[in-house]
Amino acid sequence: MLDECSAALLAAVNDACVGGGFIILEERELLRAFPGGEGDVGKTLAYLADKKLIELRYAEDGTYCVRTMPAGRSYAERTEREKREREKSRRDLLLWSFCGSFLGGALVALIGTLLGVLLHV
Repeated sequence: MLDECSAALLAAVNDACVGGGFIILEERELLRAFPGGEGDVGKTLAYLADKKLIELRYAEDGTYCVRTMPAGRSYAERTEREKREREKSRRDLLLWSFCGSFLGGALVALIGTLLGVLLHV
């Protein structure tokens, strides 16, 4: 499991490496991926390379030659799929809660009406 900064940088590299080959990226481009726009790009890229999520060919003076590895692409896809599933689960919970509340209120109104009719007869 990656931290927020590493996951954001991996997503940025995955987005840039659409064709699957090596691509040259500048540090200022990669800094935009970090939450808050601040972080250590070189250290984070080295961490991702150690985890075999990306391949780092060279890093010189704020210029990086990187490509994503299959594990990096599958990690990004898996986290995106998990995020969509959590959102769907949250949406389903909201829908079922609304339906339960509506049906419960309707049942109470029906019981109240029936009791009112029976007590006034």
